[in-house]
Amino acid sequence: MRIRYRRSGKLYKAKYIESRETLSNPGCGWYHVYTFRAQPPPDGRPVEEEVWLDDVCRKERLALVLIDIGSFRCRDLSEAALLHVAEIMKFFQRAHKQMILRVTYDTGGNAAVREPGDLSRVLAHMEQIGSAIRGFLSDILVIQGIFVGNWGEMHGSRYMEQRDMLDLIHTLYRVTGGKCFLAVRTPAQWRQITGSLGSVTGLRQRLALFNDAIFGSPTDLGTYGTACRAEAGRYGKWNREEELRWQDSHMGSAPNGGEALGGASPVGYGEAAKRFRKMHLTYLNSIYRQEQLALWKGETVKTFGCWKGISGYDYIGRHLGYRFVIRNVIRKGAGLLVVTVWNCGFSGLTEEADCLLLTEAEDGETVRSRVDTDARDWRAGKKTKVPVLFSPEAGVYKRLKLFLRLERRADGTAIRFANQGAGDQILLGELGK
Repeated sequence: MRIRYRRSGKLYKAKYIESRETLSNPGCGWYHVYTFRAQPPPDGRPVEEEVWLDDVCRKERLALVLIDIGSFRCRDLSEAALLHVAEIMKFFQRAHKQMILRVTYDTGGNAAVREPGDLSRVLAHMEQIGSAIRGFLSDILVIQGIFVGNWGEMHGSRYMEQRDMLDLIHTLYRVTGGKCFLAVRTPAQWRQITGSLGSVTGLRQRLALFNDAIFGSPTDLGTYGTACRAEAGRYGKWNREEELRWQDSHMGSAPNGGEALGGASPVGYGEAAKRFRKMHLTYLNSIYRQEQLALWKGETVKTFGCWKGISGYDYIGRHLGYRFVIRNVIRKGAGLLVVTVWNCGFSGLTEEADCLLLTEAEDGETVRSRVDTDARDWRAGKKTKVPVLFSPEAGVYKRLKLFLRLERRADGTAIRFANQGAGDQILLGELGK
């Protein structure tokens, strides 16, 4: 990145220009659905032969892994099935994909027939699945649903009364050690769970949403209601506009995603982006539904600075989740910089990350120091001023380069900034005499 010299004391700033590049950062973006049966294939095929990863799939950082346990509705999961589930998890771990996990009894819209006849069986299956995935919790971005409902989507089930729903979500939270985000299907369900006196401590911070009927109808096929909040009550379904305002206020710290259906009339990328910002959308199905996605691919962004000329599909894809842009750096005193970070993504960072200042001397020696900030607080649509301390003694060098780096704490994966010329770390500027 070229340095632009200014009259700003001994700090010579870099240029901070927004990029429209695809960042492929962890925890957000497009995904495909990969469906498996818990029962191993009768011919003994390995998982690698059950699923095909083409070039498009390989580029995606996320995968929705759907595991059908319907054949065990009347019995415990077999040891072979549990081993098969673990092998499925290993496959996506080796492919370096974070998983959106959904376990369900039904993949055909007939949960009432496919689900166990007693809640205790579902709870027992949760315990078993919990043991099978325990070694892969850091590879799971979010678990969708609570095993029940048509397609695992928490509707069309006999187990959606509040008491049953609480038993299921609490069990899932416990068997995953509170280490995974859990997602429910509607904002009303989220409020019912978190507003209950029986809700467990910590669950609220780990509870997300998933919406597989975005644009499907004025209510997103029942995700929302038609009544206003005053009429529906705190735990009821509100009309779409009120539910979107609620999501804008309450979501953003958890991974929320789903599928865009389009309904009778597909929605253009501009209107879609407005809604996704309110939903704080983190991830979206990259192949469903084709008529909606095709509309975005055929649209061209005509304004928005660096985004001019890009397709609506790419504009949406590159704003899923968080997208951090350095806008300015100011020196305050001998050993303090104030860095302005703008999150232009639809949502926020949902995983723990370490922000680091790297100082590089002329001889190549680099010193890393932790910046006292939590990037999860860099909210969508907001600019955050981040104080960055450095050693004033560093000024003894003729030139000292300053870089900022963000790393996912779980594995040290670099989280890239959306500035032109930025790689795994971004140049803030140089200190010189």
